[in-house]
Amino acid sequence: MKVADIFREAIWGLASRPARTSATLIALAISVATVALVAGVLGGFERRIEQMSFGAYGRSLVIRENFFIVDRVGSPRLSDIERLRRSVPGVESAAAWRILFGAEVDTRTVHGQTEIYGVYGDFRREASAPLAVGRHISDDEASTARRICVLGDQAARRFFPDDTALGRTLRINGVSCEVIGVLGEPQNRIAERYSGAILTTFGASARYFTYNTVMAPDEASQITLVLNDGRHLDRAQMWADRTLRRRYGVPFSQASPFLYADPTASVRSLRQQRELVARLLFVIAGVGLISGLIGYGSAVAAAASERRREVALRRTLGASKSDIVLQFLTENAVLGVLGGALGGVLALVIGVAASRAWNWPIDFEPSVFGASALIGLFCGLVFGALPARRAASAPPAGAVRT
Repeated sequence: MKVADIFREAIWGLASRPARTSATLIALAISVATVALVAGVLGGFERRIEQMSFGAYGRSLVIRENFFIVDRVGSPRLSDIERLRRSVPGVESAAAWRILFGAEVDTRTVHGQTEIYGVYGDFRREASAPLAVGRHISDDEASTARRICVLGDQAARRFFPDDTALGRTLRINGVSCEVIGVLGEPQNRIAERYSGAILTTFGASARYFTYNTVMAPDEASQITLVLNDGRHLDRAQMWADRTLRRRYGVPFSQASPFLYADPTASVRSLRQQRELVARLLFVIAGVGLISGLIGYGSAVAAAASERRREVALRRTLGASKSDIVLQFLTENAVLGVLGGALGGVLALVIGVAASRAWNWPIDFEPSVFGASALIGLFCGLVFGALPARRAASAPPAGAVRT
């Protein structure tokens, strides 16, 4: 029997019983939509939690000097950034920081201590706060020694309580600095560390260091590599460690001269939270999928049982068992693909409606819809195989009498 004939018979079989076909299609679509909707919710949940908690820092590799060992390497350097970007896969952006704690800050009326951050590269991914007034330090300015700075929102209120900070001058450890901008409210927990701090250019930050905190011109307190995918942090750490060991001639038999973690951010805890929520949601989706597939399988088996007379007539007209099996499998494959596709569309509609109603991001990858159709095809073939075999194996004479 030709493929076109089998497909035509399958379409006729589905169209001849529209009520049962529609019910079976809806049962499968709801089951697939449950899984697709969970995938979309998880994607949105991951994006929202990352934005609220750590922003891009949640998928960043932080490189610092290893203070627990004695070596001649010292802190990471600006020249390491380009090497790391070439060797570490999946690097989206990079930044270097000089950090000075407890710097003395003076204005005409206020004196206090705060943190100073010298910035280089794409630092705005980590210091994610919109500008309240003024402007940011540009990429070209960050590598210079210009004495300009940007204040966090709390730092601006603290050092200039009665007047605007923009355009004013303050002194950091006795060296003047012009305020060119003020940050607004931080967008995540990591950005809150800059709320009470002062950001300045990487080159100028060396001017504010005291005699016991002097660093070489290209040394950084830390280098931050933002990855495209935070799940590859372990692999990125391996490549970064290998690159820097080769750069500074440190064999693997010795301790690494650098630390690849940030003690102020519990990124691992964030990952664990996401994994626990993902497991919970997939268990719920799995229960819904199993319930829906049980109903789908029962409907397919009942449909095959009701068509015994049709099968018997086809057998008496010369159709073989393999022709009957192929027809039923083709019907269930078409039904499965349609049900899976309908389930993906249904999940998208529900997700968009929920996102607008509750202001919750639903993130659907394009692959989810292809996976929905494949799930439907798989379910159709698996649950249609046994009824097809039974229908083809039934004696034609007995089937006609019934």
